[in-house]
Amino acid sequence: MKHLIHFLLLLTGTAVWAQEKAFVLNGSIPVTAKKYKVLLSWNNGATAEEANVVNGKFIIKGSVDEAVAATLMLEEVNPPANKQFDRMEYLRNNLTLFLDGGTIAVTTKTHLSDAVVKGSQVVNDFYNYTQQVKQITDLDNRLGMVYYSYAQAKNAKVTDKLMEMYKVLSTIYYDAQLAFIQKNPASPVSLYFVKQTLGLDMDAAKAGPMFQLLSSALQNSNAGKELAASIEVGRKSMIGAAATDFTQPSPEGTGIALSSFKGKYVLVDFWASWCGPCRAESPNLVKAYEQYKSKGFEIYSVSLDEDKSKWLKAIKDDKYTWPQAGDLKGWDNAAAVVYGVSGIPFNFLVDSNGVIVARNLRGEDLEKKLKELFER
Repeated sequence: MKHLIHFLLLLTGTAVWAQEKAFVLNGSIPVTAKKYKVLLSWNNGATAEEANVVNGKFIIKGSVDEAVAATLMLEEVNPPANKQFDRMEYLRNNLTLFLDGGTIAVTTKTHLSDAVVKGSQVVNDFYNYTQQVKQITDLDNRLGMVYYSYAQAKNAKVTDKLMEMYKVLSTIYYDAQLAFIQKNPASPVSLYFVKQTLGLDMDAAKAGPMFQLLSSALQNSNAGKELAASIEVGRKSMIGAAATDFTQPSPEGTGIALSSFKGKYVLVDFWASWCGPCRAESPNLVKAYEQYKSKGFEIYSVSLDEDKSKWLKAIKDDKYTWPQAGDLKGWDNAAAVVYGVSGIPFNFLVDSNGVIVARNLRGEDLEKKLKELFER
């Protein structure tokens, strides 16, 4: 029996190995006087390969269990110690592509981000999509640079306007990805697009219907099942859902339950002292709280900080006077895990009966919603 089990295990291992897809990525970039290396990473950075660039050429060999999105990054070898971070250079030296079995060619005469990518059908399909939305992506990148600078300056008036522009771009991306999924329901690229739609905002309202368009084989794959589970977590913060209760400790150590605010409209706001966009939104929150706290509006801020002193300093500096809580576990914050928070700022508005009525309200959107609720 032991020999039979060992034999079956060997067969299982062989089957898994046989399913792996070996790839060879051949790259060609302009020759420069500086020395560079390339880093190829996938599975959220859990797997990576790198190679030196020699005379503008590089080769990376590896394998994947299934076609998967990856990032190819160009890095200078031994850069000057005083070199400052250049966001535009960073964007130009990054390329998102799909990995699949076989030979993949990455060629550019300018920047890595402008490279032509050729490979399997899946690799080509994703590259063709990136070219379809390239102008939107370029605008998105430029907008991001402007947003970052104003967020650092805590200029909420400008960042609010920029966020409105982001929403327009997001709609264009969504429409293009939805059209791709409808045409290619069995493509691994389609699964990737559903995951992107769910995003850091955990937007199950959009991602859920998109997921249902995928082929049954894709839905029942390991990656598909993981995504389905994430979508279910996202449903907890969907508009119309009953808010799942949680308790977090205040800076003084007293537990604060979300249910303790029942009877009021409460904005549950996930943030951190190190989050630039969160801090840029502070003036809007302070203004809203002062204007509507006497009318039944409350804010319950949950920090993803790990450093208590920095957390308390940010509370003081930004003049937060509403309930604050956090377990100092960073991204492993228990409440954040319950709601699948993977990006901040993230918030949702709970009504007096404990039902979520809005999500990710910032700037003018928050002002309009509160005016609608309290000044009708």
